[in-house]
Amino acid sequence: MTSLQERPVIGLRPATIDDCDDLLTWRNDPVTRAMSRDHGAVERDVHRRWLESALADADRVILIGECDGGKVGMVRFDRNDEGWEVSINLDPALRGKGLGAALLAQAVEVFVRNNSGPALTATVRADNPASRKIFAACGFRPAGISGGHDHFVRPGGDRG
Repeated sequence: MTSLQERPVIGLRPATIDDCDDLLTWRNDPVTRAMSRDHGAVERDVHRRWLESALADADRVILIGECDGGKVGMVRFDRNDEGWEVSINLDPALRGKGLGAALLAQAVEVFVRNNSGPALTATVRADNPASRKIFAACGFRPAGISGGHDHFVRPGGDRG
């Protein structure tokens, strides 16, 4: 995996309804489903309604990462009682190329800078070492284990 100092340059932009099909494809990937809280496949019309609602929700931010002219994945921030919960999903075809770490690092950097350094949390399946590793590399610290999930926190105001 590429170190964070040598990470690929990832451009970020807010998600739009035009990203619906890519987001759905990434979400319904079998490995993604296995690592998600909800393992079921999502129907297109259900996903589109969810995305329309999510894009209008001030308590949710979805960023699309782009590199070399193509989409590489998304990072989502959902407001919760502790601050904001972060989740990431990479285009399955691009796994193992260091893009997940680069995408997460860039998204966290931009989100923290634009939102006065809020506390960030993440919940990762204990059997997902790749995600656990990239969250740790991006300044998230272990905050407990429950129900087969590792919980991480990145305190507010902390730049990593």
